[in-house]
Amino acid sequence: MKKQILLAGVLTFSVASTSFAASYYNGSDISDRQGPDFEIEETLPVEKTSVAASKKAKNEQKQVLPIVLYGDNVLYHKDTGDFSATGNVRVLQGQQTLYTTKVEGNLQTGDVFLHSGGRLTEPDAQMTGEWLRYNFNNKTGEIKKIAGTSGKDIFKANHATITPDVIILDEGGQTTRCPAVIHDPCVLITAKKVEIYPKEKIIAHDVKIYIKGKHVYSRDVWVNKMDGKQTQSIAPRLSYSEDDGLKLKFHYEYNLSEELSAVGDFNYTDKNGYRPTYGINYDTKDYYAKLQDGWSEDSDDHWIKKQSDFTVGLKNKRISDGLPLTYGAYYNHGLWKEDDIKSWHTEYGINFNHDRIYFDNQKSFFLDLGIGAKQKKESYDESTTNTMTYNASLGKKFDERWNTWASYYWEKSKEDLFQYNRPDMQEELQNGLTYNFDKNNSLTFVNRYDLGNGGVYEQDWRYRHNFCCWQIEIEYRDKKAEGDKSWHIKYDLVRW
Repeated sequence: MKKQILLAGVLTFSVASTSFAASYYNGSDISDRQGPDFEIEETLPVEKTSVAASKKAKNEQKQVLPIVLYGDNVLYHKDTGDFSATGNVRVLQGQQTLYTTKVEGNLQTGDVFLHSGGRLTEPDAQMTGEWLRYNFNNKTGEIKKIAGTSGKDIFKANHATITPDVIILDEGGQTTRCPAVIHDPCVLITAKKVEIYPKEKIIAHDVKIYIKGKHVYSRDVWVNKMDGKQTQSIAPRLSYSEDDGLKLKFHYEYNLSEELSAVGDFNYTDKNGYRPTYGINYDTKDYYAKLQDGWSEDSDDHWIKKQSDFTVGLKNKRISDGLPLTYGAYYNHGLWKEDDIKSWHTEYGINFNHDRIYFDNQKSFFLDLGIGAKQKKESYDESTTNTMTYNASLGKKFDERWNTWASYYWEKSKEDLFQYNRPDMQEELQNGLTYNFDKNNSLTFVNRYDLGNGGVYEQDWRYRHNFCCWQIEIEYRDKKAEGDKSWHIKYDLVRW
Protein backbone atom coordinates (compact mmCIF):
# COMPACT_ATOMS: atom_id res chain seq x y z
CA MET A 1 0.00 0.00 0.00
CA LYS A 2 1.30 3.46 -0.91
CA LYS A 3 1.98 5.82 1.95
CA GLN A 4 2.82 9.51 2.05
CA ILE A 5 4.52 11.82 4.54
CA LEU A 6 4.75 15.62 4.71
CA LEU A 7 8.33 16.93 5.00
CA ALA A 8 9.54 20.48 5.61
CA GLY A 9 12.25 22.03 3.50
CA VAL A 10 13.01 23.78 0.26
CA LEU A 11 14.26 21.90 -2.78
CA THR A 12 16.12 24.62 -4.66
CA PHE A 13 18.65 22.84 -6.83
CA SER A 14 17.94 23.36 -10.54
CA VAL A 15 19.73 24.74 -13.55
CA ALA A 16 18.92 28.28 -14.57
CA SER A 17 16.12 28.63 -17.08
CA THR A 18 16.24 31.13 -19.91
CA SER A 19 15.36 34.60 -18.70
CA PHE A 20 14.36 37.86 -20.32
CA ALA A 21 14.77 40.12 -17.33
CA ALA A 22 17.04 43.16 -17.17
CA SER A 23 16.65 43.95 -20.86
CA TYR A 24 18.35 46.94 -22.40
CA TYR A 25 16.74 50.26 -23.29
CA ASN A 26 19.04 52.27 -25.55
CA GLY A 27 16.72 54.67 -27.35
CA SER A 28 16.60 52.85 -30.68
CA ASP A 29 13.52 53.07 -32.92
CA ILE A 30 10.57 51.67 -30.96
CA SER A 31 8.78 50.47 -34.12
CA ASP A 32 9.40 46.78 -34.73
CA ARG A 33 8.61 44.91 -37.95
CA GLN A 34 9.00 41.58 -36.17
CA GLY A 35 5.93 41.98 -33.97
CA PRO A 36 5.61 40.95 -30.29
CA ASP A 37 7.18 37.81 -28.85
CA PHE A 38 4.47 35.15 -28.69
CA GLU A 39 6.56 32.74 -26.59
CA ILE A 40 8.06 35.01 -23.94
CA GLU A 41 5.40 34.36 -21.30
CA GLU A 42 6.72 30.84 -20.64
CA THR A 43 10.21 31.89 -19.51
CA LEU A 44 9.81 35.13 -17.57
CA PRO A 45 11.38 35.23 -14.10
CA VAL A 46 9.74 36.51 -10.94
CA GLU A 47 10.59 40.15 -11.49
CA LYS A 48 8.64 40.25 -14.78
CA THR A 49 5.62 38.21 -13.80
CA SER A 50 2.39 39.53 -12.36
CA VAL A 51 2.25 41.35 -9.03
CA ALA A 52 0.33 38.46 -7.46
CA ALA A 53 2.95 35.94 -8.61
CA SER A 54 5.74 38.19 -7.34
CA LYS A 55 4.15 38.45 -3.89
CA LYS A 56 3.56 34.69 -3.79
CA ALA A 57 7.20 33.98 -4.64
CA LYS A 58 8.42 36.32 -1.89
CA ASN A 59 6.11 34.75 0.66
CA GLU A 60 7.41 31.32 -0.31
CA GLN A 61 10.97 32.49 0.29
CA LYS A 62 10.09 33.71 3.78
CA GLN A 63 8.45 30.49 4.88
CA VAL A 64 9.50 26.84 4.77
CA LEU A 65 7.61 25.15 1.95
CA PRO A 66 6.30 21.63 2.53
CA ILE A 67 7.65 18.69 0.59
CA VAL A 68 5.27 15.78 0.01
CA LEU A 69 6.81 12.34 -0.32
CA TYR A 70 5.03 9.44 -2.04
CA GLY A 71 6.33 5.88 -2.27
CA ASP A 72 5.32 2.22 -2.25
CA ASN A 73 7.04 1.89 1.14
CA VAL A 74 7.63 4.90 3.40
CA LEU A 75 9.25 4.93 6.86
CA TYR A 76 9.56 7.97 9.14
CA HIS A 77 11.05 8.09 12.64
CA LYS A 78 9.52 11.03 14.47
CA ASP A 79 12.10 10.99 17.28
CA THR A 80 15.24 11.03 15.13
CA GLY A 81 13.84 12.63 11.98
CA ASP A 82 15.13 9.82 9.75
CA PHE A 83 12.99 8.83 6.76
CA SER A 84 13.22 6.52 3.74
CA ALA A 85 11.06 5.48 0.80
CA THR A 86 11.33 2.88 -1.96
CA GLY A 87 9.40 1.85 -5.05
CA ASN A 88 7.64 4.43 -7.17
CA VAL A 89 8.90 7.45 -5.26
CA ARG A 90 7.85 11.03 -5.96
CA VAL A 91 8.99 14.10 -4.04
CA LEU A 92 6.87 17.20 -4.69
CA GLN A 93 7.68 20.77 -3.67
CA GLY A 94 6.04 23.74 -5.36
CA GLN A 95 6.29 23.25 -9.12
CA GLN A 96 9.15 20.76 -8.81
CA THR A 97 8.78 16.99 -8.84
CA LEU A 98 11.55 14.52 -8.13
CA TYR A 99 11.16 10.92 -9.37
CA THR A 100 13.30 8.09 -8.03
CA THR A 101 13.18 4.49 -6.76
CA LYS A 102 14.89 5.05 -3.41
CA VAL A 103 15.37 8.06 -1.14
CA GLU A 104 16.52 8.47 2.44
CA GLY A 105 17.48 11.35 4.68
CA ASN A 106 16.84 13.22 7.90
CA LEU A 107 14.20 15.87 8.45
CA GLN A 108 16.05 17.54 11.33
CA THR A 109 19.39 17.95 9.56
CA GLY A 110 17.76 18.55 6.17
CA ASP A 111 19.83 15.90 4.37
CA VAL A 112 18.45 13.89 1.44
CA PHE A 113 20.26 11.08 -0.39
CA LEU A 114 19.39 9.51 -3.76
CA HIS A 115 21.89 6.65 -4.09
CA SER A 116 20.15 5.26 -7.17
CA GLY A 117 19.72 8.63 -8.84
CA GLY A 118 16.56 10.29 -10.00
CA ARG A 119 14.87 12.82 -12.28
CA LEU A 120 13.86 16.38 -11.40
CA THR A 121 11.20 18.18 -13.47
CA GLU A 122 9.87 21.74 -13.35
CA PRO A 123 7.94 23.91 -15.86
CA ASP A 124 10.92 24.90 -18.03
CA ALA A 125 13.61 22.38 -17.10
CA GLN A 126 14.34 18.78 -16.25
CA MET A 127 17.47 16.86 -15.32
CA THR A 128 18.59 13.42 -14.25
CA GLY A 129 21.46 12.31 -12.01
CA GLU A 130 22.92 8.92 -11.15
CA TRP A 131 23.62 9.96 -7.54
CA LEU A 132 22.50 12.97 -5.47
CA ARG A 133 23.11 14.42 -2.03
CA TYR A 134 21.33 17.60 -0.94
CA ASN A 135 20.79 19.55 2.28
CA PHE A 136 17.57 21.54 2.55
CA ASN A 137 18.82 23.68 5.44
CA ASN A 138 21.97 25.17 3.93
CA LYS A 139 20.95 24.57 0.28
CA THR A 140 24.14 22.77 -0.68
CA GLY A 141 24.64 19.48 -2.43
CA GLU A 142 26.31 17.31 -5.02
CA ILE A 143 25.14 15.52 -8.18
CA LYS A 144 26.96 12.88 -10.24
CA LYS A 145 26.41 12.18 -13.95
CA ILE A 146 23.83 14.88 -14.61
CA ALA A 147 22.03 15.47 -17.91
CA GLY A 148 18.96 17.43 -18.86
CA THR A 149 17.39 20.45 -20.48
CA SER A 150 16.82 24.00 -19.26
CA GLY A 151 14.91 26.36 -21.51
CA LYS A 152 16.62 26.08 -24.88
CA ASP A 153 19.76 24.41 -23.50
CA ILE A 154 20.57 20.68 -23.56
CA PHE A 155 23.41 19.85 -21.17
CA LYS A 156 25.32 17.08 -19.43
CA ALA A 157 28.28 16.81 -17.05
CA ASN A 158 30.08 14.28 -14.89
CA HIS A 159 29.72 16.13 -11.61
CA ALA A 160 28.11 19.24 -10.11
CA THR A 161 28.25 20.96 -6.73
CA ILE A 162 25.38 23.12 -5.48
CA THR A 163 25.53 26.26 -3.34
CA PRO A 164 22.78 28.79 -2.58
CA ASP A 165 24.02 31.16 -5.31
CA VAL A 166 25.68 29.05 -7.98
CA ILE A 167 25.73 25.58 -9.53
CA ILE A 168 29.24 24.49 -10.54
CA LEU A 169 29.98 21.80 -13.13
CA ASP A 170 33.51 21.16 -11.90
CA GLU A 171 34.57 18.07 -13.87
CA GLY A 172 33.79 19.26 -17.37
CA GLY A 173 30.48 19.64 -19.17
CA GLN A 174 28.88 20.33 -22.51
CA THR A 175 25.82 22.15 -23.76
CA THR A 176 23.98 22.65 -27.03
CA ARG A 177 20.67 23.99 -28.28
CA CYS A 178 20.59 21.65 -31.27
CA PRO A 179 17.92 18.91 -31.07
CA ALA A 180 19.66 16.75 -33.69
CA VAL A 181 19.91 13.06 -32.85
CA ILE A 182 21.15 11.41 -36.06
CA HIS A 183 23.92 13.87 -37.01
CA ASP A 184 26.37 15.85 -34.89
CA PRO A 185 24.92 18.94 -33.18
CA CYS A 186 25.04 22.06 -35.35
CA VAL A 187 26.82 23.77 -32.46
CA LEU A 188 28.32 22.11 -29.37
CA ILE A 189 30.11 23.92 -26.54
CA THR A 190 32.36 22.05 -24.12
CA ALA A 191 34.13 23.43 -21.05
CA LYS A 192 36.31 22.15 -18.22
CA LYS A 193 34.36 24.16 -15.66
CA VAL A 194 30.95 25.87 -15.78
CA GLU A 195 29.43 28.22 -13.19
CA ILE A 196 25.65 28.67 -13.45
CA TYR A 197 24.12 31.68 -11.67
CA PRO A 198 20.37 31.01 -11.95
CA LYS A 199 18.48 33.51 -14.13
CA GLU A 200 21.56 35.73 -14.38
CA LYS A 201 24.53 34.31 -16.30
CA ILE A 202 26.67 31.27 -17.13
CA ILE A 203 30.47 31.46 -16.93
CA ALA A 204 32.41 28.71 -18.72
CA HIS A 205 36.18 28.19 -18.48
CA ASP A 206 38.51 26.62 -21.07
CA VAL A 207 35.81 26.54 -23.75
CA LYS A 208 35.83 24.78 -27.12
CA ILE A 209 33.28 25.45 -29.88
CA TYR A 210 32.31 22.68 -32.30
CA ILE A 211 30.22 23.16 -35.46
CA LYS A 212 28.93 19.95 -37.05
CA GLY A 213 31.43 17.95 -35.00
CA LYS A 214 34.49 20.01 -36.03
CA HIS A 215 36.44 22.13 -33.55
CA VAL A 216 36.42 25.70 -34.89
CA TYR A 217 37.94 27.75 -32.07
CA SER A 218 38.54 27.97 -28.31
CA ARG A 219 38.19 30.57 -25.57
CA ASP A 220 39.63 30.84 -22.08
CA VAL A 221 36.39 32.27 -20.64
CA TRP A 222 32.86 32.44 -22.03
CA VAL A 223 30.20 34.55 -20.28
CA ASN A 224 26.62 34.00 -21.42
CA LYS A 225 24.12 36.55 -20.10
CA MET A 226 20.58 35.32 -19.52
CA ASP A 227 18.86 38.62 -20.33
CA GLY A 228 17.73 37.91 -23.89
CA LYS A 229 20.20 40.43 -25.29
CA GLN A 230 23.22 38.23 -25.85
CA THR A 231 24.67 38.94 -29.29
CA GLN A 232 25.24 35.78 -31.30
CA SER A 233 29.02 35.38 -31.60
CA ILE A 234 29.47 31.73 -32.52
CA ALA A 235 29.27 31.99 -36.31
CA PRO A 236 29.22 34.78 -38.94
CA ARG A 237 25.96 36.26 -40.20
CA LEU A 238 25.37 36.30 -43.93
CA SER A 239 22.79 38.59 -45.52
CA TYR A 240 21.88 40.57 -48.61
CA SER A 241 20.14 43.88 -49.19
CA GLU A 242 19.89 46.02 -52.31
CA ASP A 243 21.51 48.98 -50.52
CA ASP A 244 24.52 47.04 -49.17
CA GLY A 245 24.74 44.05 -51.50
CA LEU A 246 26.19 40.91 -49.90
CA LYS A 247 26.92 41.43 -46.19
CA LEU A 248 29.14 39.45 -43.84
CA LYS A 249 28.99 40.22 -40.11
CA PHE A 250 30.84 38.64 -37.23
CA HIS A 251 30.61 39.64 -33.57
CA TYR A 252 33.48 38.70 -31.25
CA GLU A 253 33.82 39.13 -27.50
CA TYR A 254 36.88 38.53 -25.36
CA ASN A 255 36.05 38.38 -21.66
CA LEU A 256 38.62 40.27 -19.59
CA SER A 257 36.58 39.47 -16.48
CA GLU A 258 33.06 38.34 -15.63
CA GLU A 259 31.70 41.86 -16.29
CA LEU A 260 34.28 43.44 -18.62
CA SER A 261 34.83 42.38 -22.24
CA ALA A 262 36.54 43.65 -25.37
CA VAL A 263 34.23 43.44 -28.38
CA GLY A 264 34.54 43.72 -32.11
CA ASP A 265 31.95 43.79 -34.90
CA PHE A 266 33.59 42.95 -38.19
CA ASN A 267 31.29 44.03 -41.04
CA TYR A 268 31.92 43.76 -44.75
CA THR A 269 29.53 44.74 -47.55
CA ASP A 270 29.91 44.66 -51.32
CA LYS A 271 28.93 48.31 -51.77
CA ASN A 272 30.46 49.86 -48.64
CA GLY A 273 33.55 47.75 -48.01
CA TYR A 274 34.96 46.96 -44.58
CA ARG A 275 33.21 48.76 -41.71
CA PRO A 276 34.36 47.42 -38.32
CA THR A 277 33.52 48.51 -34.77
CA TYR A 278 35.67 48.06 -31.67
CA GLY A 279 34.76 48.66 -28.09
CA ILE A 280 34.75 47.83 -24.40
CA ASN A 281 31.61 46.60 -22.63
CA TYR A 282 30.94 46.51 -18.90
CA ASP A 283 27.82 44.53 -18.08
CA THR A 284 26.25 43.73 -14.71
CA LYS A 285 22.87 42.47 -13.58
CA ASP A 286 21.51 46.00 -13.02
CA TYR A 287 23.32 48.29 -15.45
CA TYR A 288 25.72 48.42 -18.40
CA ALA A 289 28.31 50.74 -19.93
CA LYS A 290 30.06 50.60 -23.30
CA LEU A 291 32.62 52.60 -25.23
CA GLN A 292 32.84 52.06 -28.98
CA ASP A 293 34.52 53.42 -32.07
CA GLY A 294 33.43 52.43 -35.55
CA TRP A 295 30.39 51.82 -37.73
CA SER A 296 26.79 50.99 -36.85
CA GLU A 297 23.84 50.10 -39.10
CA ASP A 298 20.11 50.28 -38.43
CA SER A 299 17.34 48.05 -39.80
CA ASP A 300 16.86 50.31 -42.86
CA ASP A 301 20.52 49.94 -43.98
CA HIS A 302 21.50 53.42 -42.79
CA TRP A 303 25.16 53.52 -41.71
CA ILE A 304 26.73 55.94 -39.25
CA LYS A 305 30.26 56.25 -37.91
CA LYS A 306 30.61 56.73 -34.17
CA GLN A 307 33.80 57.97 -32.51
CA SER A 308 34.45 57.96 -28.76
CA ASP A 309 30.83 56.93 -28.36
CA PHE A 310 29.95 56.25 -24.73
CA THR A 311 26.68 54.76 -23.44
CA VAL A 312 25.63 53.95 -19.89
CA GLY A 313 22.26 52.46 -19.05
CA LEU A 314 20.08 51.09 -16.31
CA LYS A 315 18.48 47.77 -17.19
CA ASN A 316 14.77 47.30 -16.71
CA LYS A 317 13.90 47.31 -13.01
CA ARG A 318 10.59 46.94 -11.21
CA ILE A 319 9.35 50.22 -9.71
CA SER A 320 7.91 48.52 -6.63
CA ASP A 321 6.53 45.14 -5.59
CA GLY A 322 2.98 46.46 -5.68
CA LEU A 323 3.08 47.85 -9.23
CA PRO A 324 3.19 45.87 -12.52
CA LEU A 325 5.61 48.44 -13.98
CA THR A 326 9.29 48.35 -14.92
CA TYR A 327 11.57 51.18 -16.02
CA GLY A 328 14.90 51.59 -17.81
CA ALA A 329 17.11 54.56 -18.67
CA TYR A 330 20.20 55.40 -20.75
CA TYR A 331 22.67 58.18 -21.58
CA ASN A 332 24.70 58.36 -24.81
CA HIS A 333 27.38 60.82 -26.00
CA GLY A 334 29.70 60.56 -28.98
CA LEU A 335 30.92 62.06 -32.25
CA TRP A 336 28.61 60.87 -35.04
CA LYS A 337 29.30 61.18 -38.76
CA GLU A 338 26.75 60.49 -41.52
CA ASP A 339 27.59 61.56 -45.10
CA ASP A 340 28.76 65.22 -44.78
CA ILE A 341 27.26 65.74 -41.33
CA LYS A 342 29.54 65.50 -38.30
CA SER A 343 28.13 66.26 -34.86
CA TRP A 344 28.67 65.62 -31.18
CA HIS A 345 25.52 63.69 -30.42
CA THR A 346 24.07 63.63 -26.90
CA GLU A 347 20.99 61.59 -26.09
CA TYR A 348 19.28 60.35 -22.96
CA GLY A 349 15.93 58.85 -22.15
CA ILE A 350 13.73 56.80 -19.87
CA ASN A 351 10.96 54.31 -20.55
CA PHE A 352 8.24 52.54 -18.57
CA ASN A 353 6.65 49.20 -19.47
CA HIS A 354 3.56 47.53 -18.07
CA ASP A 355 3.71 43.81 -17.39
CA ARG A 356 2.08 41.85 -20.18
CA ILE A 357 -1.70 41.83 -19.71
CA TYR A 358 -3.44 38.53 -20.53
CA PHE A 359 -7.10 38.25 -21.43
CA ASP A 360 -7.43 34.45 -21.24
CA ASN A 361 -6.16 31.54 -19.17
CA GLN A 362 -4.22 30.08 -22.09
CA LYS A 363 -2.15 33.31 -22.35
CA SER A 364 -2.85 33.42 -26.08
CA PHE A 365 -4.45 36.89 -26.09
CA PHE A 366 -2.37 39.71 -24.60
CA LEU A 367 -1.54 43.42 -24.51
CA ASP A 368 1.89 45.10 -24.14
CA LEU A 369 2.07 48.79 -23.15
CA GLY A 370 4.98 51.21 -22.97
CA ILE A 371 5.69 54.93 -22.61
CA GLY A 372 8.93 56.89 -22.58
CA ALA A 373 10.69 60.20 -23.12
CA LYS A 374 13.99 61.09 -24.78
CA GLN A 375 16.06 64.17 -25.64
CA LYS A 376 18.66 64.57 -28.41
CA LYS A 377 21.19 67.39 -28.76
CA GLU A 378 23.44 68.05 -31.77
CA SER A 379 26.51 70.31 -31.91
CA TYR A 380 26.25 70.49 -35.73
CA ASP A 381 23.24 72.84 -35.74
CA GLU A 382 22.86 73.35 -31.98
CA SER A 383 19.47 71.67 -32.18
CA THR A 384 17.55 70.00 -29.37
CA THR A 385 14.82 67.45 -29.98
CA ASN A 386 12.44 66.38 -27.24
CA THR A 387 9.95 63.62 -27.82
CA MET A 388 7.66 61.25 -26.02
CA THR A 389 7.36 57.63 -27.14
CA TYR A 390 4.24 55.50 -26.93
CA ASN A 391 3.79 51.88 -27.95
CA ALA A 392 1.01 49.33 -27.56
CA SER A 393 0.82 45.84 -29.06
CA LEU A 394 -2.22 43.57 -29.03
CA GLY A 395 -1.38 39.96 -29.90
CA LYS A 396 -3.43 36.83 -30.46
CA LYS A 397 -2.09 33.31 -30.95
CA PHE A 398 -4.92 31.23 -32.40
CA ASP A 399 -3.03 27.92 -32.53
CA GLU A 400 0.37 26.52 -33.45
CA ARG A 401 -0.08 27.75 -37.03
CA TRP A 402 -1.71 31.19 -36.82
CA ASN A 403 -0.89 34.32 -34.86
CA THR A 404 -1.65 37.98 -35.47
CA TRP A 405 -0.97 41.36 -33.91
CA ALA A 406 -1.82 45.05 -34.12
CA SER A 407 0.61 47.68 -32.80
CA TYR A 408 0.56 51.43 -32.31
CA TYR A 409 3.77 53.53 -32.20
CA TRP A 410 4.28 57.26 -31.69
CA GLU A 411 7.63 59.06 -31.75
CA LYS A 412 8.61 62.45 -33.19
CA SER A 413 10.80 61.88 -36.26
CA LYS A 414 11.13 64.84 -38.64
CA GLU A 415 13.42 66.93 -36.45
CA ASP A 416 16.19 64.29 -36.14
CA LEU A 417 19.48 65.39 -37.71
CA PHE A 418 20.58 61.88 -38.70
CA GLN A 419 18.72 59.27 -40.72
CA TYR A 420 20.27 56.55 -38.55
CA ASN A 421 17.57 55.10 -36.26
CA ARG A 422 15.14 57.83 -37.30
CA PRO A 423 11.54 56.59 -37.06
CA ASP A 424 10.00 56.02 -40.50
CA MET A 425 6.90 57.94 -39.44
CA GLN A 426 5.70 59.82 -36.40
CA GLU A 427 2.49 57.87 -35.80
CA GLU A 428 2.31 54.27 -37.01
CA LEU A 429 -0.42 51.65 -36.94
CA GLN A 430 1.00 48.23 -37.71
CA ASN A 431 -0.75 44.92 -38.17
CA GLY A 432 0.76 41.56 -38.97
CA LEU A 433 -0.20 37.95 -39.60
CA THR A 434 1.99 34.84 -39.44
CA TYR A 435 1.18 31.36 -40.74
CA ASN A 436 3.42 28.44 -39.75
CA PHE A 437 3.23 25.70 -42.38
CA ASP A 438 5.18 23.44 -40.00
CA LYS A 439 7.92 23.85 -37.40
CA ASN A 440 10.45 24.76 -40.11
CA ASN A 441 8.49 27.03 -42.49
CA SER A 442 6.52 30.23 -41.91
CA LEU A 443 5.14 33.17 -43.88
CA THR A 444 4.51 36.64 -42.37
CA PHE A 445 2.73 39.69 -43.78
CA VAL A 446 3.21 43.12 -42.15
CA ASN A 447 1.22 46.24 -43.04
CA ARG A 448 2.55 49.60 -41.76
CA TYR A 449 0.07 52.48 -41.95
CA ASP A 450 1.09 56.14 -41.58
CA LEU A 451 -1.63 57.69 -39.41
CA GLY A 452 -0.16 61.19 -39.74
CA ASN A 453 -0.32 61.26 -43.55
CA GLY A 454 -3.29 58.91 -43.87
CA GLY A 455 -1.84 56.21 -46.12
CA VAL A 456 -0.01 52.88 -46.27
CA TYR A 457 3.69 53.47 -45.68
CA GLU A 458 5.05 49.96 -46.23
CA GLN A 459 4.05 46.34 -46.76
CA ASP A 460 6.44 43.45 -46.02
CA TRP A 461 6.34 39.78 -46.92
CA ARG A 462 8.72 37.51 -45.00
CA TYR A 463 9.38 33.79 -45.53
CA ARG A 464 11.50 31.76 -43.11
CA HIS A 465 12.89 28.25 -43.39
CA ASN A 466 14.86 26.44 -40.69
CA PHE A 467 17.71 24.05 -41.46
CA CYS A 468 17.87 22.58 -37.94
CA CYS A 469 19.78 25.38 -36.13
CA TRP A 470 20.32 27.57 -39.20
CA GLN A 471 17.67 29.78 -40.71
CA ILE A 472 17.21 31.58 -44.02
CA GLU A 473 14.88 34.57 -44.14
CA ILE A 474 13.72 36.14 -47.42
CA GLU A 475 11.93 39.47 -47.09
CA TYR A 476 10.31 41.69 -49.72
CA ARG A 477 9.70 45.30 -48.68
CA ASP A 478 7.37 47.56 -50.62
CA LYS A 479 7.72 51.13 -49.30
CA LYS A 480 4.66 52.54 -51.02
CA ALA A 481 5.12 56.01 -49.55
CA GLU A 482 8.57 56.31 -51.15
CA GLY A 483 8.00 54.15 -54.22
CA ASP A 484 10.88 51.91 -53.19
CA LYS A 485 10.84 48.12 -53.45
CA SER A 486 13.68 45.97 -52.12
CA TRP A 487 14.74 42.42 -51.26
CA HIS A 488 16.50 41.41 -48.05
CA ILE A 489 17.96 37.97 -47.35
CA LYS A 490 19.55 36.65 -44.13
CA TYR A 491 21.22 33.33 -43.41
CA ASP A 492 21.90 33.02 -39.72
CA LEU A 493 22.41 30.70 -36.78
CA VAL A 494 19.27 30.63 -34.67
CA ARG A 495 18.47 29.17 -31.21
CA TRP A 496 21.65 30.90 -29.90
